[in-house]
Amino acid sequence: MPVAVVTGSGRGIGRAIAVRLAKEGYSVVVNAKRGKEEVEEALSLIKSVGGAGLAVLADVATRDGCRRLVEEALKAFGRLDVLVNNAGLGLYSPFLAADDKLIEKQLETTLKSTIYCSQEAAKAMADGGVIINVSSIAGITPFYGLSIYSAAKAAIINLTKALAVELAPRIRVNAVAPGVVPTKMGQSLMGLLGISDEEFAKRFTLLGKLPTPDDVAEAVLALIKIPSITGQVLVVDSGESLMGARLY
Repeated sequence: MPVAVVTGSGRGIGRAIAVRLAKEGYSVVVNAKRGKEEVEEALSLIKSVGGAGLAVLADVATRDGCRRLVEEALKAFGRLDVLVNNAGLGLYSPFLAADDKLIEKQLETTLKSTIYCSQEAAKAMADGGVIINVSSIAGITPFYGLSIYSAAKAAIINLTKALAVELAPRIRVNAVAPGVVPTKMGQSLMGLLGISDEEFAKRFTLLGKLPTPDDVAEAVLALIKIPSITGQVLVVDSGESLMGARLY
């Protein structure tokens, strides 16, 4: 049975990806920094669809956290086939108001976690594998107040392409770039804008609806399954990035 590790999978997009992979026959390692109840809920959902899983609390913003996550996967299942770098953090702040703590926290959680976990996982993928990085259309189109997050997500897109080159042919590396998704992070953005999901979708997407975590999970699965795709970024945004959306 193939094995997948999904970082930041206690809730939202990460949880949807973990459950979808379980449905596809993967043993899944779910992860959060300290959300024990959330990872246990995710693990329960994995088991409810007939999947096998393991919950690991680890701070993937650190090298030690990523190393332990991979080690626990190998200890439990004996192999590692897929890594999904989903952990990320977007904190709203005008650029000139962003202090060192806010900058470091976002870069560590979003970008450094992707670097560290990709290194540790690639070393462990003895028979080859797939790495999927969850970026964002914020890494393609700027969002007011999310400059540091946008920079980190843009870096992930270029990192994806660089790793596809360096790790080929043994490991394929791709990325997904979701638009605004109705998760906890997405809802916080809506709150800041003082707008409902429905109104945002109507004004800023071509399809008049927000992509769901399950939509992103399907995109991730497609990139895992199609063996001739590497170094690519699949946008899942209901056409938001084509609208030239300006929030102000």
